Amino acid sequence: MTEICSHPHRLLIDHTRGVYSLMSSELAEGKHFINCEELFGISYFDLEILVKGIAYFHDLGKCSTYFQQSLGGKRVDKELSQHAVIGSIALGHYLNGQISDDKAAAILIGMAVVKYHHSRAKAFNFLIDIYKDRRRPIEEIKKRLDKEYVERFSKILGEEVNLDIDGLAKRIVRWTRLFGRQSEKNGIRPYLLFAYLSSLLTWADRTDAGFLGEYKSNRLKLPSDLVDDFRKAREFDNPQTKMNNMRNEFYKESISRLDFNIGTIRGRTGIGKTLAITSLALKKREEILEKKGYTPRVVYCLPFLSIIDQTYETVSRVLTNGGIDTSSEILIQQHHLTDLEYSRTDSEIAGEVENYEAYLADILLNSWDSEIILTTFVSLFDSMLTDKRNTRFFRIPGSILILDEIQAVPPKYWKVASEMLSHLAKYAGTTIIFSSATVPKPFLISSEQLIKEKYELNRYDVKYLGKVTLEDFKTGILQDYVTTATDEKKSLMIVVNTIKSCKELYEFMKNDLCIDEKKLDCLSSNIPTVVRRDIIGKVFKKKGFHILVTTQLIEAGVDLSFDYSIRDLGPFDSLLQVAGRVNRSSEKRRGELAIVELLKDGSNRPFSWIYNSTIMQTTRGTLNGNSELNEPQMYQLGDDYFKELTKKGLENESLNLLDALRDMDFEGISSFSLIEEIKNALSVPVFLEIDKAAAKNWQNYCQILEEIPNRDARYEHLARKKQAARALAPYVVNLRVYTHPGAESYFLPEVQHGFCYISNDEIERYYDPKTGIKPEGDNFFCD
Repeated sequence: MTEICSHPHRLLIDHTRGVYSLMSSELAEGKHFINCEELFGISYFDLEILVKGIAYFHDLGKCSTYFQQSLGGKRVDKELSQHAVIGSIALGHYLNGQISDDKAAAILIGMAVVKYHHSRAKAFNFLIDIYKDRRRPIEEIKKRLDKEYVERFSKILGEEVNLDIDGLAKRIVRWTRLFGRQSEKNGIRPYLLFAYLSSLLTWADRTDAGFLGEYKSNRLKLPSDLVDDFRKAREFDNPQTKMNNMRNEFYKESISRLDFNIGTIRGRTGIGKTLAITSLALKKREEILEKKGYTPRVVYCLPFLSIIDQTYETVSRVLTNGGIDTSSEILIQQHHLTDLEYSRTDSEIAGEVENYEAYLADILLNSWDSEIILTTFVSLFDSMLTDKRNTRFFRIPGSILILDEIQAVPPKYWKVASEMLSHLAKYAGTTIIFSSATVPKPFLISSEQLIKEKYELNRYDVKYLGKVTLEDFKTGILQDYVTTATDEKKSLMIVVNTIKSCKELYEFMKNDLCIDEKKLDCLSSNIPTVVRRDIIGKVFKKKGFHILVTTQLIEAGVDLSFDYSIRDLGPFDSLLQVAGRVNRSSEKRRGELAIVELLKDGSNRPFSWIYNSTIMQTTRGTLNGNSELNEPQMYQLGDDYFKELTKKGLENESLNLLDALRDMDFEGISSFSLIEEIKNALSVPVFLEIDKAAAKNWQNYCQILEEIPNRDARYEHLARKKQAARALAPYVVNLRVYTHPGAESYFLPEVQHGFCYISNDEIERYYDPKTGIKPEGDNFFCD
């Protein structure tokens, strides 16, 4: 028989068996924690049939002459080299009779998983449309399937492969009608089944092809007392100040209860939540292993990239203190800018570390193949609510999810996010830990409050000063605070909503108030990440009088503390985040936060226009009549603010999404995005060649793009291209330009290879080391 391959250097039959082996092993593990009937609406037996059918049929179409020619490098019509549709047809016949019609959704889901395992998913009725619209190429492919391979495949499967389209089409019509009648009863279960099977197949498919059948799971134990030992080594358990004593008591209460599925740790900024929730997760992990016989992964989710590095460093220090090597099998970061690097300690050779090629590292990182994963809300929720392929969703059942600063999820998604998480906690063995100073009510409904004591902190006063034009602010409020900070040798932070106002205030303080540039820093997403990190590091070390003017990127998790702060009006939870940077460790007598609403000169339009109008109205209503507050009063108002938001009809988008999930309406599901889009805003990625490292990375990126890889190395080349693009990220500014009619124009170089490329020779023209990129027009704002 002619060798039939699925990928270069991998026989199709071996790949098929390999995918089934990977999928079935994960399914067997899931038996420990997944309640199939409640989570998916089918039995475990039915799920086993689906997994076997999907694994075996997903690449059946690759045995066609057309696909084999394409794999060999010959040019073949795309319609004739497709393969997923053949597997989908054969799977429909295979499942007919093995899974009863009252589980029609499961049959359609299996077919859809196979059909769309290389593309975005579509509604079930598209299966019929495909057969109608592409009947001719499908029939042509069927004629060119390798007969010997199909016969061998049939013997392995134990039944003949059936590729009749007409008979199947009639059944699909019946199954689709049944699904429609059952949708109310089924709820979101069919969608969760699709998400689970789709991610499981995508992972197994890529893993087997990449590792050529040699992938091995290497789960490792982690002591539950790692954080305890770390705190003892640093004498955190022997506090010498009132603040540290409070942190110590907070830590002890945080880890005192393990009898929960969804738990909430509420604590003020600076109280030590990161160590507390890490310790709680490790202890919960050990308890689950002892009681239920499986080891959960810990998935630590954060709202912003800016605080992942900081959390990674903290967790790394905890592991290192415990004598644990922080190789990738223990701890990883996973997000769209993660370096494609993955290392694993060789269990057979002491001290030997294996470093994987970029394309294999990409598979391992994106499938959360580690014990502790630090990732973003975007990565988590995009894997839960999506029409796109991903290799992560199947990891969520049975894991421990930490959601730090959950209030950062846009209010319009609170309901759908809380319902999805609640369902996973009840029926998928997912343990969920919310951590924040303030948690919106939808996430608290089914949650256990793990902190009962009140750890009252009163570190600052708040003044709400109302509306003021930018010009009046500069010559009045701002100048007064600068004078006070100068006289008292104290620090001041000003947080504004747009890059333009940030730069204007920086220039005013430098030129008009004659602030020494050594004492004055500017921070915004208009400055590349590599420079922002350096600025934050330097500001952290500064003592006495200094000023930072910044956009809202400073808000969550950045470990900086100021004596005074001024915040342009934003959502109330953002005000609380800025307050958390004031007298953070209670090291000073008292701090002070002033809240103003800056207006554009000559108009009554506030800079807070970039936020949702309902959220801003609620914030104004919350602050109304509260011109002077202290820290406890601010947090009480925070609770009031979240209660009010739940009454404002912001849940409509969540209700629409829940309907789309129930109906398997993937077009509706695709509308989900945690990244807020602003109308009439154009996103422009700008690469700044500011140093030799940037120049080297750009040269490498361009060289890789110019390469023409051979057929056998295309996956390696794609991974190298992705890695090269990520190496540019620290030098990229994602400029969002407001382009409404009458807006100011802007001027930047032409796009090269997907970026506005600013070479080192042109840096001075377009970039200021202190304030960042400076396109003509300046009509833009931060991400």
